[in-house]
Amino acid sequence: MKIIITKIIIFLSVLVLSCSIEETQPPQVSPQETPDQILENSTIVLTVSGIKSTVIKANYLIKYEKKDVTLARVIQADFFDKDGKHISVLTADSGFIHEQRQDMEVQGNVLVVTDDGLKLETASLRWDPKINKIVTDAFVKITKKNDIITGYCLETDSELKNIKVKKNVKGKLEELTTEMTTP
Repeated sequence: MKIIITKIIIFLSVLVLSCSIEETQPPQVSPQETPDQILENSTIVLTVSGIKSTVIKANYLIKYEKKDVTLARVIQADFFDKDGKHISVLTADSGFIHEQRQDMEVQGNVLVVTDDGLKLETASLRWDPKINKIVTDAFVKITKKNDIITGYCLETDSELKNIKVKKNVKGKLEELTTEMTTP
């Protein structure tokens, strides 16, 4: 049984660590290290000043307490504003959760959808609830109804209200609002 668990851990570690995140290096977990916990269908709740900021659900979690790293597979994260109101949901294939730092990095088919219908699609991103920022250097596609913006190097809040795409910005806008035209 221990050999099977070790093989699973090695396989998942290699699989997860082979994916890259532009902003930071993935946590280093060697195959010899034994995880503190392996969990299926679990939930992690992150808070800021005692108020729920993020609820992360994953099909599979591997926790390394000493390194403050939780490797996650098939992720859904619900984001909440400073008053605890739901604002958006994120899905991704995998990621790293740092519970002590209260942040996470995700990769693979990343999709963020706000409660008002704005969509952000990318290969990877990092979320830091302490500064309420989503960041990535990867290619992004932002869609709302028929409007589409693409580019690289995104920085935004979890509501996707204050979006900055810094490189190779392209777009197709059909519905300009006063928010979009105001300096």
